Amino acid sequence: MAWMRGKTLLVVALTSLGVLAPACGGGSAEDSDTPPTQDGPVLVPPTQAQLRIVQAAPGAPAMDVYLAGNPTPVARAVAYGATTPYLTRDAGAVTVELRPTGAAADSRPVVSQPVGMEAGTRWTVVAAGAFGSSDSDAAMRTMLLRDNTVPADGGQTRVRIVNAGTDAPTVDVDLGNDGSVEVGALARFKDSGEAALVLPSGAAFQVGLRTGGQALTSFTVPAPGSGTDTLVVATGLMSAPARAGDGFSLLTAGRDGTLAILRQNPTVYVLHASPDAPALDLFASDRELSGGLAYGALSSPLQVPPGAYTLDFFAAASGTERPTSAPVVTATTPTLVPGERYLMVAAGYLVPPRPAASAFTLLPLTDRFASDPSNLRLRWVHAAADTPAVDVGPLGSERRVLPDAPFLDVPFASGTAQDGLPLPSGGTVTLGVVPSNDANRAPRTSFSVTPQPDTRVFAVATDTPGSAPGSWDLQLLWVDTTRTPWTVSTRAHGP
Repeated sequence: MAWMRGKTLLVVALTSLGVLAPACGGGSAEDSDTPPTQDGPVLVPPTQAQLRIVQAAPGAPAMDVYLAGNPTPVARAVAYGATTPYLTRDAGAVTVELRPTGAAADSRPVVSQPVGMEAGTRWTVVAAGAFGSSDSDAAMRTMLLRDNTVPADGGQTRVRIVNAGTDAPTVDVDLGNDGSVEVGALARFKDSGEAALVLPSGAAFQVGLRTGGQALTSFTVPAPGSGTDTLVVATGLMSAPARAGDGFSLLTAGRDGTLAILRQNPTVYVLHASPDAPALDLFASDRELSGGLAYGALSSPLQVPPGAYTLDFFAAASGTERPTSAPVVTATTPTLVPGERYLMVAAGYLVPPRPAASAFTLLPLTDRFASDPSNLRLRWVHAAADTPAVDVGPLGSERRVLPDAPFLDVPFASGTAQDGLPLPSGGTVTLGVVPSNDANRAPRTSFSVTPQPDTRVFAVATDTPGSAPGSWDLQLLWVDTTRTPWTVSTRAHGP
């Protein structure tokens, strides 16, 4: 492992921190109102020792913490995401035992951990892994960390990293997310060591995780205080949605408890759905986010610090430097929130072909599909700028869009309900599209789809490039979010 001291971190611009509710002591990390503050180091008394517990096992119940032989817990109801304050006691070896809250003091503990507790020492016991699992590689366990008792210097902070992700791979840790690796090959249920990593205090910083040389995910950590030590525990499930309570996240702990639970930086996909725009290069300030994005194409996933961004679109050119010319168009995102995934649809015309057609706009959509193993979940996105508000639904027996169609009066630059319409698998469904004020209900265009189970799709309806004004010559850009990275395909309308 490579240790870093006094590194100047790259702090990404346009960052506004989005931190979920922190926790301290016992109880839930999601329920506490105010994180503990670190007012400087507290020395361990020379004849005593200190001990704390970090509950970083997703899916585990709240735990009562015992010292073996003592029938009274030293901490009660320590929920996932919580960190107890340090317990100070006379020096002497102890065994820490964790039992589900309310279990009898003489019942078998879920996990136990011997701790030497020599005089003048400070210890952290991290509970990690999958509660109740029989898989020896993932089962719940404890990790024992001997903490540094020497105070950090003023103007600096010390960071120690723990890989406690239940299903996380071995990772390289890039503090600053600038391409350098400060901790290499950090295996699951291992930590970066007592020596810790020394950073400047007073500024937010990025934590990037890589595996196999490829970016895995990143986080934004709020500014640490001067002279402090912060334990950063990667926890949760990589397989769960980033926004979920048990999703892969960072637990940051200070002297007096959990400081914050940090969700992953937001991820953005950009879809080029503007029928008269050229291939585009996309910039945020001087940073190129995506290059050569053609009509109907979807960008690679872009993970950025939380915040709102001004995006500049330029006609595609070679290189990654920002052009000196004015952008073709500029658009602003809403505030991007940690743990969320977004589809940004670049829709509308640079030069509207008639007054009724809409100009270029950026349509932001949040991935909030319901989990539905049996059905396709579909959100209709109206990105056809030369088309009025529409009703959309499966055609009835007379090949008409029914008056109670599931999508009614959907205007341009909007999407339907976030959880998605469930479409059962096992056959082909024809979706008809009709103007909302059309009493005839005969579809102006239609699309045939074959639903697959456990699938989540944005169906983005756009004008076909080069189509005659008002022709209803639409196509669907089918953005499948079921797996990462997302994919896009084109679905032509029916005859």
